[in-house]
Amino acid sequence: MKVLEFVTLDGKVIIDVSCIRKYACHPYEPFKCPGDGNCISIQYLCDGAPDCSDGYDEDMRLCTAAKRPPVEETASFLQSLIASHGPNYLEKLFGSKARDALQPLGGVEKVAIALSESQTIEDFGAALHLMRSDLEHLRSVFMAVENGDLGMLKSLGIKDSELGDVKFFLEKLVNTGFLD
Repeated sequence: MKVLEFVTLDGKVIIDVSCIRKYACHPYEPFKCPGDGNCISIQYLCDGAPDCSDGYDEDMRLCTAAKRPPVEETASFLQSLIASHGPNYLEKLFGSKARDALQPLGGVEKVAIALSESQTIEDFGAALHLMRSDLEHLRSVFMAVENGDLGMLKSLGIKDSELGDVKFFLEKLVNTGFLD
């Protein structure tokens, strides 16, 4: 079975694009609205006009997640940083609440979900109850990435060997409006 999977803070939404024969959507309308079961074209997702009876196809979290790196990729990236550099490494990005492998923020998966579906850095801060100082710290990290200020990133203890990966990851978020 071929599926598209979006993970939200409320839980998982799985879109079965091959569908079970009896309840199948046609290939030209593969998205099944969760509420009413209507099938719509992928092009109608996040186009500004609700096509599902409950408007789910225009849900802000769904539309934001569709532009962001997949939750699994984000979680894997965060896990690899923790595995390589220790459980408190992500303090350099997210501030003091990121200690102990992000446990005070709800763990890696919750942070990955919030990064995926939070439209802006402010929404991300609200979703994870970040202190204003940690949110401003995170904003300064993003601004350093956006402006190419490698000196600032190095001053946080991010090593030359890590800069490329961190920059690549954060740029994906910046390019999808995270700082707007």
